[in-house]
Amino acid sequence: MFKYLLLALIPPSLALAQATPDPPSVLDPTEADPAAGEVTQARKARLFTLYFENDTFGGTDQNYTNGTKLSWMTGDLTEWGQPGWRQHIIEALPFINRPDTAKNIAFSLGQQIYTPFDHQRTNPDPLDRPYAGWSYLEFSFISKNSHRADIFSLQLGIVGPASLADDTQRLVHKWTDDPFPAGWGYQLRNEPGVNLLYERRYRIGRRTLGNTLGADFVSHGGVSVGNIQTHANLGFTVRIGVNLPSDFGVQLARGSSIGAPPVDDLDPRVAAEDSAGFFLFAGADGRAIARDIFLDGNTWKDSRSVEKRAFVADLQTGFGLITGRWQLTGSFVHRSREFKTQPDPRSRFGSITLSMTF
Repeated sequence: MFKYLLLALIPPSLALAQATPDPPSVLDPTEADPAAGEVTQARKARLFTLYFENDTFGGTDQNYTNGTKLSWMTGDLTEWGQPGWRQHIIEALPFINRPDTAKNIAFSLGQQIYTPFDHQRTNPDPLDRPYAGWSYLEFSFISKNSHRADIFSLQLGIVGPASLADDTQRLVHKWTDDPFPAGWGYQLRNEPGVNLLYERRYRIGRRTLGNTLGADFVSHGGVSVGNIQTHANLGFTVRIGVNLPSDFGVQLARGSSIGAPPVDDLDPRVAAEDSAGFFLFAGADGRAIARDIFLDGNTWKDSRSVEKRAFVADLQTGFGLITGRWQLTGSFVHRSREFKTQPDPRSRFGSITLSMTF
């Protein structure tokens, strides 16, 4: 069924592969477009975002078991900052140098932890997911207007004991008084990781239903290439709520996630008067996977591995709450089977994000 879900995700994101002009915005015509050049509050806004994801929220302790990410995004840099060789490199990147757009840079630090189904075995089941950790730095370049965002990201990090994933899990389990997984001695071996990612997002629908009630539809599509993860993905998010934020939707702590920066001054986080907002959302993401080091094992060394599935889908539901310049979102994610010998037909985890616009 997840193959059919992936096919269902394609139509909203066909624009990713088509060299056609941007679709006409269906935003309220009174909304300011940050690409118009005026110095708006949204254009100046910087964003700090904290992501926390854990399978405890789903009542399990396996597969993708924990993820954290800290992300900071600059205000509009207009011309990518100081001239020179650094600017020339950024301007050579594809997709993100469209004229008349706000331009931002984001810096992130993250860690992901993966464990097998049975983590009380000292020698883990070779048919189960290997223990693995991934710690990384991420640099992102963003070009956006009121209805389209392009993000180009570079991740640099380490897989294996040097990621300190086992130390992180040991500390957390000590705090929660839970037994520590016994098989970390068989985790993937140390390997430097490099991922290049590109993602395009369209906010292709927002209708105001009265003065405050609104709804929108955000589609996304992207690619990741590297020795950590190589895949293509397509997906969407639907939101409805009061004082809906003007951004590109709720994201998980994955590559190219840079938070949800406001794109116009009607966003309650940068509105002239502090206001509150609340919304509900649902979304899906499908991935066609060529490589996943957390399942395929190390690239150049012998390690544990399992036979991955070529297609994986996430289904996500949740809520968002805005008060002043703060936004809190909580979501629950169902992920389809990731490898052929996976004991549980799906994995579940919760995701919490807290961001501040300043």
